[in-house]
Amino acid sequence: MEVQLKYKSLFEKGKHTEAIQLLMKQKDQFDPAIYHYNLGVNLAFVNELPLSRYHLEKAQNLGFKSIKSQASLEKVKDDLGGIGVEDKSSFSEHVVSYSLDASIATGVNISLVLLLLFLIKLKSISKTWLKIIIPLVCFLPLLGQYYIQRNFNHAIALEKLEVLRGPSTIFEQTQEVIPGMSFITSGIAGEWTYIYSPSSHRGWIKNKGYLEL
Repeated sequence: MEVQLKYKSLFEKGKHTEAIQLLMKQKDQFDPAIYHYNLGVNLAFVNELPLSRYHLEKAQNLGFKSIKSQASLEKVKDDLGGIGVEDKSSFSEHVVSYSLDASIATGVNISLVLLLLFLIKLKSISKTWLKIIIPLVCFLPLLGQYYIQRNFNHAIALEKLEVLRGPSTIFEQTQEVIPGMSFITSGIAGEWTYIYSPSSHRGWIKNKGYLEL
C-alpha cells in the first residue's frame, strides 16, 4: 500500500519521470493491468508516445477496460497521427484481429452453441456421415481461434521500421511502419518477422524496434 500511495503522490505532483521509475522498480507491487495502464499514462506525459500506446494497449489486453482507459488510449493514438493506415481491408484481417482480441472462451462459447444446435437437430438428421462431420465442424471456431492466437500477434512499433519484400536486405523496401503504429505479425524467418496486417504493409521487418502485445 505504501508503494501505491507514493506513486499516487508523484503522479498528482506531476513528477511523471519519477513515477515511471517507481513503477518499473516496484512492478511486482501492482496488478499487471494497472501497472501497464499507469505506465502508459505517465509515458504519454513525457511524450514517449509509441511506448505509451504499447502499455495502454497491453492494459486493455489484460482486461483493464474503462471509459478513462479508452480515452487515454485514443488521445495517444490521435497524438501519434497517421493511424488510419492500420485499417483492415479484408474479411480475413478482421477475423484475425478479432480472434486475437477476444478471449479463448469466445471460441469455446461459439463452438458449444453450434454443438447445442446440432444436438437439437440430431433426430432430424438421417445421414450417418452428417452426424459425424457436423460435430467436427462445430469445433472449427475454437480450433481456428486457437491457431490464430498461436501463430499471429499484435505488435506496436517503437521506431520507424523498413518493410522489405523478402526476409533479407537484398530485397527492395516496399513500405515503412511509423512509430506507434499497430500491426499484426504472422511468421519469423531467422532475424526477420512477417507483417500480415495491415495488408498495405505486408512484408518483412527486422526482429527489433517493436513490442508484441
